[in-house]
Amino acid sequence: MRKMIDDGITDFDQIAETMQRLKDAQNKDGLYSNDRFTETGSNSHATVITEYGREQRECILWCVNHYLGLNRHPRVIEKSMEAVAKFGTGSGTSAMSGGMSSLHKQIEERISGMVGKERTLLFPTGYSANLGAISAMPGKKDLILFDHQSHASIIDGCRLSGKQWLAFKHNQVDDLEAKLERAQGKYENILVIVESAYSMSGDLCPIREIVALKKKFKFYLYVDEAHTFGLYGEGGRGYCHAMGVTEEVDFIMSTLSKATASIGGFVATKRKYCSLMSWHSNSYVFQACLPPGDAAAILASLDEIESDPALIRDLHDKTAYFRGHLRKLGFDTGSSESPIIPLYVRDIPTLFAFSKSLYEGGIFSVTIVFPAVKRTEGRLRFIVNASHTYEQIDRTLEVLQNVARKLGIIPGEVTGEDYEQLGVLQSYP
Repeated sequence: MRKMIDDGITDFDQIAETMQRLKDAQNKDGLYSNDRFTETGSNSHATVITEYGREQRECILWCVNHYLGLNRHPRVIEKSMEAVAKFGTGSGTSAMSGGMSSLHKQIEERISGMVGKERTLLFPTGYSANLGAISAMPGKKDLILFDHQSHASIIDGCRLSGKQWLAFKHNQVDDLEAKLERAQGKYENILVIVESAYSMSGDLCPIREIVALKKKFKFYLYVDEAHTFGLYGEGGRGYCHAMGVTEEVDFIMSTLSKATASIGGFVATKRKYCSLMSWHSNSYVFQACLPPGDAAAILASLDEIESDPALIRDLHDKTAYFRGHLRKLGFDTGSSESPIIPLYVRDIPTLFAFSKSLYEGGIFSVTIVFPAVKRTEGRLRFIVNASHTYEQIDRTLEVLQNVARKLGIIPGEVTGEDYEQLGVLQSYP
């Protein structure tokens, strides 16, 4: 599309038809993974259907963010059904227009207590939480500095804010410090935005080092905990809590579609900032509240997280097991530390062939390519779930190894003896 525009082709129909032909060609060859969808399934297994040709396949599922497997937990489902019977299926309007229920208020109060902030503002989605909170902070003479790998919702919030904004190099505190140094005295307010764990690379933020910069520079710190809330810290309180920096973080944000297996998002901060956002954030003022059944699922998920610490331990044990064996086999997993494990395949045709062969072997993930990541950093992303069994992990490792060796992604010939020598099939905790 960009090449066509650069060549002077701007007709909308011509561009769309060209893109459709390319998509159809990929689908015909079984290379377009993004049109596959689930027919049945849980949090670790699904019947997957390919839209092109409607082919069905039983797969181990590695592309959803239900980290703790609570989307199929009996008590979570029960509480959601009870809420639908009591409140109905939808909220009907926005929070400011009367769409809030006692369930929504319970979530806000519960999260405030968990993350250690005065108040929490609940949004219908995590995307709209970032979009609304960042764009709602007033000041044309302000500056936003954000990590280069920040989620699209953060970047869109920056664009809508009307402020000046600038990315710093991913997880490089020195680059952030240099930009803060140059910005001092030139702006009324400076907002620094980071993610605790980055969704495409799986690496963790050097949050303590960034917080330490507040002793030298004046800025507000906004931390997106979408991939750590519920998974880190005592009782799932999040990465800021685990690192002991909650007090120094001005805004803690997260989605509720991942660890808490529902939908929604929140921003936890000082009471006065929540009041400001509730009046000035369009995605809060004009968007309907999340449905009551989803709100009840969040509360029930929080109950399970707080009452069953083994859930989080099990997730991190399985993550370490899976990542450790992937690295032994020679896969490039980058600097990932969280339950998000990328497998880098930098040659894009090989990446598509890899994804196709894995799917044919019953392993379902999706290709991640430009513009979601750099042109040279294509990858598959494996998201570990507490409900994945060690047998499923071992089966996945076996298929990954066989396909990757055939494609030359990792070294070596495909032999069962080599695989068994790694201890993968036998080394259960």
